[in-house]
Amino acid sequence: MTEQGAGLGAGRDTGLQPERTAMAWQRTALGLGGVSALLVHDAESRIALATPGVVGLAGALALLLLVERRYEHTIRQVTSGGTPMGPRLVRWTAWGTVLLSVAAVAVVLGVAATPQ
Repeated sequence: MTEQGAGLGAGRDTGLQPERTAMAWQRTALGLGGVSALLVHDAESRIALATPGVVGLAGALALLLLVERRYEHTIRQVTSGGTPMGPRLVRWTAWGTVLLSVAAVAVVLGVAATPQ
């Protein structure tokens, strides 16, 4: 426990916030993987409809692998007094999510347009 009035950063565990962030990214990757798996399942052997799901699954796997690397990098940066800022990962994830969403809409419209 820290004493009251000991200073803003005194006694603070520098690993907690990066760990929570890494866990949030893992949940994001698992959600992306789940939606992508549903897209693949719903494609019913149609390659054009399964492609967005396969791309999403690959992206989810890549994100899961990157999360661990990013967590270790952040811990090293914070403990050495550096800044852990890294907008590239956020930018790539945002673009991947947007592309997967557009692909999902295309799949829904493609499924709705096919005669039953």
